[in-house]
This record gives sequence, C-alpha cells and structure tokens, in this order.
Amino acid sequence: MRAEVVPGEPALILRGRKRILIVADLHIGLVRYVDENIVNKLRDLANDVGADEVVILGDLKHSLGYDRRVENLLRDFDFILVKGNHDGGLEGEKELRIGKFHLIHGHFKPKDFGDFLIVGHAHPSIYLYGVKERVWIFGEWKNRKVIVMPAFNELCSSTPINLRRPAGFLFREWDYSNANVATLDCVMLGKVKDLKVQCSSTFRQLQ
Repeated sequence: MRAEVVPGEPALILRGRKRILIVADLHIGLVRYVDENIVNKLRDLANDVGADEVVILGDLKHSLGYDRRVENLLRDFDFILVKGNHDGGLEGEKELRIGKFHLIHGHFKPKDFGDFLIVGHAHPSIYLYGVKERVWIFGEWKNRKVIVMPAFNELCSSTPINLRRPAGFLFREWDYSNANVATLDCVMLGKVKDLKVQCSSTFRQLQ
C-alpha cells in the first residue's frame, strides 16, 4: 500500500486492495452557509478518485459541542471518522491503523506509532511574498515517515510554518526544519528552514 497526494486537493489516497481517500479538518459549522458546499466537494472528490472508503482525519465539525446539522448534512455519506478535538458528541476512532500507516488527528500523543504517521490538526500553510497558502509537510520523525495534511476547509485559519510552530504534540517534539513542503498543486517548495530564510528576505524587502 502506498500514499499519494491528490493533485490540486488537500487529500490523500492510500492505494492497495482498496482506494482509501483521506481528508482532515473540515470544520463544518465554521461558516455555515458554505457547509453544504464542503460536503458536496468531498462527495464529488470521493467519486472522482473512485474511493472505496473515506477517512476524515479529525475535526469534522467546528463546534466543540454536539451539532445536529453535521449528522443531517452527512446522513447519506459513508465515512470513517478519526476523532479530533472538535468532535465531541460524535462516534469515531481515536486512531486508525491501515497497513503501515498510522492515522491520528494530532491533538494528542498516542502510545504507539506505526512506520508511517499521517496527521491533521496543524492546518499548515506557508507565507511568502505577502501571500499565505495551504501546504503539505513531508518529513521524518523518530525514524518514521510523517505526512502533515492541510485543512480541507479553505476558510480555516492556518499556521504559516515558516513563521511559527503549528499546534499539536508532533510540533512540540519534532525539529521539522528539514521537512519538505509542497503546495496543493504538488509544487515542491523546499525545506522549511530554507523557506524561513526566504520569508525573512521578504520582510526586509518590504521595510
């Protein structure tokens, strides 16, 4: 089984006997008038990639409490939820193992890890030349590979990783300066430490 980024989308596919689509941080309810669009986008994406299963890697909803609207919006949509810190009142898994891949939301540290960690929660972005955009992070931590997923909901606030550390246990322990960064369109931007230098240069030019 292997992991592949869906070009142009904040989504992964695990390819093996099944095609498993993974997205993180939908935050339904953040801006209510776009909730249905977010759900429809996920449905369409699952159909487009021929997904056999869909995994939502935490923070399906934005409200910390129970929100009936979420259940109503997703009533006819089959998915597996790996619960995030916003998913109180919803049924789901704390973590999920699929082959060598260990899927967690990222707000707590699990007792055990697989060889390949996939996390959400951090909402990573990059800030360059006055523009901030969502990105992927690919790296290694404690001899295992790591993928940090961008938020599926483009209206979520994000953390520019070349300016400050994102949220989550991983970033409290991981020196991610050597991790690689890519845009949603799969353009490799380089290592985080080099992007910090570029960001500093940008600020100097603006002064």
